[in-house]
Amino acid sequence: MRRVLAASLLFLTLAAAPAAAVLPLVAVIDSGVAATPELKPLLVGEIDVASAPGRTPFHPRFDHGTMVATILERASGNRVRILSFRIDDPAGCPGGASPPCQPSAAPIARAIRLATEAGVDAINLSLSLKDDPAIAAAVSAATAKGIRVVMAAGNDGMDHPVNLRMAMAGYPRAVLVGALDADGRAWIGGNAPGEHGAGRYNFAWQRGVAVPTRAADGSVVFGTGTSFAAPIETARLVMRDAQQNAGAIGGRIIQTLR
Repeated sequence: MRRVLAASLLFLTLAAAPAAAVLPLVAVIDSGVAATPELKPLLVGEIDVASAPGRTPFHPRFDHGTMVATILERASGNRVRILSFRIDDPAGCPGGASPPCQPSAAPIARAIRLATEAGVDAINLSLSLKDDPAIAAAVSAATAKGIRVVMAAGNDGMDHPVNLRMAMAGYPRAVLVGALDADGRAWIGGNAPGEHGAGRYNFAWQRGVAVPTRAADGSVVFGTGTSFAAPIETARLVMRDAQQNAGAIGGRIIQTLR
C-alpha cells in the first residue's frame, strides 16, 4: 500500500511540474541514486520497487546507481531530469557479485512498467540482465509508447549479448550498449554484438572503461563496464530526440505564422 501511495504521489508531482522544467525525463532503474550536490537539482523522485515498506529515498546501499546517474547527467550537459527506481535486493549481493543485485525479474519488470506509466522519455537499464519474458514484455510495452530503452550489453566477455530477446522485443526503440576503452577499442570484458538476430535489434558502442563519475558519498570514482557505457548512449538519444522535437515544434510555429 505504501509503495502504491508513493508512486501515486510521484506521478502527481510529475504532472504538476512547471513547463519551464520540461527537460527529457529519464528513468534510472538501478540500485538507487544519492542526492549528491551534482544530482540533487535533477532528481524528481525515487520509488523502491524491491522492498516493502520502501527504503528512504536517495540513500542507496551501493554506489552503482549514483555512478550511472552522474554519467547520464554529465553526458547530457546537465539537461535531463532523473526519476530513480530502486531495484536492488534488500539482502544485498551474494559473495562475488557486483551490484546492483536482484535475483527476481518481477521488480525490474514492475519498474519498467511504472516508468512507462510516468511517461518518461527513456529508460536506462545498466543491469546484468538475462533474457526474461516478463522484462521483455515490459520493454515491448515501453517502446510501443515511444520510450527509448537503453540496456547494458553485459560484462561476460562473450561474442554476443545475453539479453537479445529484450532488445528484439523493443526494436527499433531499444538498444544494447557495449563498452569501449579510451582509445575506442572494444573492452575485452564486455559482450559484443554477435551475429544472431542481426537486423532485429540495435547495438551501440560507447566509452565504458575508466569513466569518471561520483560515488554516493560524492567522492570521485571511475567506472568500468557496459553499465557505464549505457547512460552515455541514453544521453545521446534523449538529447537528439529533444533537438528534433524542438525543430518540429519550431517548424509548426513558422508555418502557423505564415
